Amino acid sequence: MFDRSVPSMFCLRTFFLLASFAAASSLVAGCAEHRTFEDEVLSAHRDVGDVFSAHTFVADEPVELKTQGPVAVDIDNFAGDVVVRADRKVERTFVEVRRVSTHGFGRWNESREALDDAQWTASLEPRTGGGETLVIRTDTPNPEEYFHHMEILVVAPALDTVKIRTTNGNVTIIENQGSVDVETTRGDVRMMTPWPMTGPMTIVTSEGSIDYRVRGESKGVFDCETHGGLVNQRCEYGSWLALDAKNDHDRFYAVLNGGTNPVVLRTSDENIRVAVVPNPTAVGPMIHE
Repeated sequence: MFDRSVPSMFCLRTFFLLASFAAASSLVAGCAEHRTFEDEVLSAHRDVGDVFSAHTFVADEPVELKTQGPVAVDIDNFAGDVVVRADRKVERTFVEVRRVSTHGFGRWNESREALDDAQWTASLEPRTGGGETLVIRTDTPNPEEYFHHMEILVVAPALDTVKIRTTNGNVTIIENQGSVDVETTRGDVRMMTPWPMTGPMTIVTSEGSIDYRVRGESKGVFDCETHGGLVNQRCEYGSWLALDAKNDHDRFYAVLNGGTNPVVLRTSDENIRVAVVPNPTAVGPMIHE
């Protein structure tokens, strides 16, 4: 009788070795100046998860760009997570892209070959009124596009406005100085910055939570709504003026500090959390408030 336990054990050992190698490689590569220890831990966790899910992936060489002053960011990603943050300790702007194919078991060769179809570009373009815009575009001509996604990390010395379009992905924006315009699906969105926000803000997702964390000097006309979740707000500094009698557990319409700039937050099935606090970025990877 054919013993199926041998190949099964071989597969498990192979997966374990590959996963361990992926984790070790990620942590060893963590000497890059723009990466934090948290980046390395999350990267190792992601690599191990992809190995055990039979995904194929490749992390392209980071791109370094010389930027002057706060840089605006404009990202159009066909699918996948996007992280954009400012780090005052770096002197250049860094772009990392990780290409992933998720065809799964039995299609490894196809999955690996399909990685070459996924392409991306990153360029600096002059911005109207002065300054620069980092423009990132991704695409794949593969007929099974739904098996692909790109994971993007941008780290800059300073950030101005941020515009992101993606699908099936989480979006994180940290320490932006200007307006934010985000649209994604099936992903959480977190925007937190120690700079006062007084410009227009739009964050739209589905099946994902929204965390909007700003300083007490910020302003805005807040229009927050979730279908299937809760809207929670905490204002330690500044003051709200509630404007709508229809405000309820899933809807919040109010003015912060007399502002006129629109702040539109929309999601479904998950919660919206608005925090106006003295130190908006002083949180860990999980927010429970």
